[in-house]
Amino acid sequence: MTRLIAFDVDSTLLRVESLDTALEAALAGREDRGAAKARLHEITRAGMSGSMALRDSLEARLQLAALDREQVRVVGEQLRQRLTPGMAPLIRKLRDRGDVLHAISGGFADLLEPVLTDLGFGQGDIHANRFVWTGEAVSGLDTDYPLSRNGGKAEILNSISGQAHETIMVGDGMTDFEAFEAGAADRFIGFGVIAKREVVVAACEWSGASYVRTVGGLAKALGV
Repeated sequence: MTRLIAFDVDSTLLRVESLDTALEAALAGREDRGAAKARLHEITRAGMSGSMALRDSLEARLQLAALDREQVRVVGEQLRQRLTPGMAPLIRKLRDRGDVLHAISGGFADLLEPVLTDLGFGQGDIHANRFVWTGEAVSGLDTDYPLSRNGGKAEILNSISGQAHETIMVGDGMTDFEAFEAGAADRFIGFGVIAKREVVVAACEWSGASYVRTVGGLAKALGV
């Protein structure tokens, strides 16, 4: 019997928000970088807590700074050093016991593929948004892809769960909980190690889902 475990990436497998990391780098030379950075984090929190639609949050963040292909490449390499401590050995243990692992992210594959490849995720295991490019510049995101909108993680889970006898979603945000709430996952484990979102804590308490505050707690919740 196969168990499928789907991991969120930003503030779960990674100890940062990948898009914000790229945008902060792009804002570095601007005189208003302090105010822009504060606005960036405000928009991110709104999207992750569910008080702002995911697509609106993504589009608003992309409008704050211009990203080009070289910046995306450089940040993608930097993210390889920003793994959540303890997550890589946990991933190995889960694979060793026979679990099928997928990464499902509202972030962007262009940034995330290097670090997810390091963790052993193949192309078919990585589900993330894609930038739209105009020449060498990011001009938007692919709005036809499910993960660009709320409810998209449930769509992805439903498409990959196949014959799995149990499907588990692990993540820090409301988009992760929504997949469980929609019935696409049998279990949800809220991950509060990097970002503790009170709305997710409350949702877990209301639904009876698990909520963990350490990687060791996550391992225990997953039975390893």
